[in-house]
Amino acid sequence: MSRQTLKEKLDAGKFMLGTWSQSASPEVLEIIGYAGFDYTIIDTEHGYFGLETAENLVRTAEAADISPLVRVALNEQHLILKALDIGAQGVVVPQVTNAQEAAKAVAAARYYPDGTRGACPCIRAGKHYVPDWATHATKANKDVVIVLLVEGQDGVANIESIVDTPGVNGIMVGPFDLSVSLGVGGQLDHPLVTDFMRNAIALCKQRNVHMFVPNFDLDLGRARAAIEGWTALGATNFTVGTDKLFFAHHMQNINRNIRGA
Repeated sequence: MSRQTLKEKLDAGKFMLGTWSQSASPEVLEIIGYAGFDYTIIDTEHGYFGLETAENLVRTAEAADISPLVRVALNEQHLILKALDIGAQGVVVPQVTNAQEAAKAVAAARYYPDGTRGACPCIRAGKHYVPDWATHATKANKDVVIVLLVEGQDGVANIESIVDTPGVNGIMVGPFDLSVSLGVGGQLDHPLVTDFMRNAIALCKQRNVHMFVPNFDLDLGRARAAIEGWTALGATNFTVGTDKLFFAHHMQNINRNIRGA
């Protein structure tokens, strides 16, 4: 199991690099962990699997010393509950567009008195038997990482109130989706995009909330340059690609190169 939780890694404030696990493959997730990534997001929204499979992927992540987050399919209490009960160190909650939706996600991820997460002592996150519930609940509330995926024009417009929601640990804003929301689709270096990101990163730092920036560019030179640019603005947490994206791209390159096409 990882020597450091994701919350501890975030609090250290160092550069962190993660990716997305969409293939439902324990072997592939092991490879990601052994490659030295800090965390992976097990994707039950766009991955073709549910929480039964995600549970074994969480086990794999622990064995490969990489912190597991689970992206739930919807901002629903029962999905957030189950993702955390199976042992995920945090959740990524999609389609958050306002403070009310942010508060709903936060409440679902923490036990009373900090939230409304359902309590059960026989869960994998508690090693299947919790003899001291008060200690377990306090530690779980302290260690959980709640990342809100801010999407759409409403999410962009309400970013400040979302970040201000008590209990939020992280915000994820995709620069490409952001450019579309701002009416400059695909222009990642447009002032509207860079100014928003700069302001959002500064806002998160003021509120002690972590900004996560995804990058899906398969040109590693461009991806590194983009991440260096966001780092210069103050971001420290990034995701690159997905397991399926990297594998598909690499296999296509091998085929083309061997055939000389």
